[in-house]
Amino acid sequence: MTARATRILVIRFSSIGDIVLTAPAIDSLRQAVHGPCEIHYLTKASMAPVIEGFGELIDQVHTIQTSTAEVQQALKAVSFDYVVDLHNNVRSRSIKRTLGLISFTVDKKNRAKWMLIRGWRRAPVAHIVERYVDAFAGAFGASIPHQWPTLFEGATSPQDLPTQYTVLAIGATHSGKQLTTSLMQTIIDRSNTPVVLIGSAGDIERGKTLDRAQVISLVGETTIAQSAAILRGAKRVYTGDTGMMHLAAAVGTPISSFWGCTRPALGMGPWNPAPGSSVVVPDERLGRRPCSKLGNRCRHSEICMSTTERLYSEASIK
Repeated sequence: MTARATRILVIRFSSIGDIVLTAPAIDSLRQAVHGPCEIHYLTKASMAPVIEGFGELIDQVHTIQTSTAEVQQALKAVSFDYVVDLHNNVRSRSIKRTLGLISFTVDKKNRAKWMLIRGWRRAPVAHIVERYVDAFAGAFGASIPHQWPTLFEGATSPQDLPTQYTVLAIGATHSGKQLTTSLMQTIIDRSNTPVVLIGSAGDIERGKTLDRAQVISLVGETTIAQSAAILRGAKRVYTGDTGMMHLAAAVGTPISSFWGCTRPALGMGPWNPAPGSSVVVPDERLGRRPCSKLGNRCRHSEICMSTTERLYSEASIK
């Protein structure tokens, strides 16, 4: 008689980078569970295309538009055995109460992050991939992974691109993470290959401010799968602290990441990036202390990214 598969619901509603970073943890979870295993993923409908790129890591995706009430009955009908909450917010707690199952929840380390921002802590916060795995490691015997699983296998770019090119990801939700126009232009001017611009529809106007002599702009024109394919084929990716940074790490392309009001010490730096990757942070005059968790506040009058730009411009950093 075939054993019934262990059914696990993983919850993470957003955003692109945070969801991409759940992939190594889910791979570790799947390998740790003894016997047949079904892993379902609950996320926002807008994030479903990201989960689809996980391939066989995920057996089924469940989505919500605005409320967890939309899926409560459907989730009850699945008869899950466990819930792995990798978001730890009001919505995920609502699902856990509804299902009433044994659950494992990520520690967001909000107090440690707050102390780091206030300058009362020096030690960096553990990386989010480690904290994802720590949530369920004790129960399943899972261990911290050492490499990315294959994501977005078979994805293709929306058009033919040059044999060699670099990518400049120009988007960022908050101003403290956005690359300055002059920094982006310096990256383009230094490149000895064509530069492909990617970003959301909201970044189109920013892209138009750049000298486009050797630029191929796909800003606002790509799906997440197409973006993954473009990143995978690139010689190098230049990016701020964004979802594209994490996606580039996931597909194995060297990264140059530029940091403004956030810092890798918050536990959200590139995880297991390709050899040759670099991290450029504001100089010692501003210190390694982050201004804010999300990049939405700057305690230095919005000059953090400008100091990062100066460091990049004056040094021989790739």
